[in-house]
Amino acid sequence: MGICRSPTYWNWSMSTTHPKEACTDQIFGQEEECQFLEKGILKKTCSACVCMTCQHFNYSSDKHCRTILSCHVHRRLIPHGDHLISRCLLWRRLREKEIGWCPEVA
Repeated sequence: MGICRSPTYWNWSMSTTHPKEACTDQIFGQEEECQFLEKGILKKTCSACVCMTCQHFNYSSDKHCRTILSCHVHRRLIPHGDHLISRCLLWRRLREKEIGWCPEVA
């Protein structure tokens, strides 16, 4: 019997309360307090150098399962859709492409 079919896993996954819920509420609270980037920061581009391919790009979801796009350098939220067609002057290549290793594995 696999873990996905076990009654324990099913009860835990369908439960409304999880032990990590308090931690995620603190993270979501911090993300929701951020403001969106100002209009002059992001510039439209037709290259692959967009926010989504930047080292500083991050995403998460809020309490309502909506995607939150953010930039660690500016400490601001990125408007939906702009992460695919825009970049800022501080764009940086992903570390995995630059160095050739993945820090999460190390």
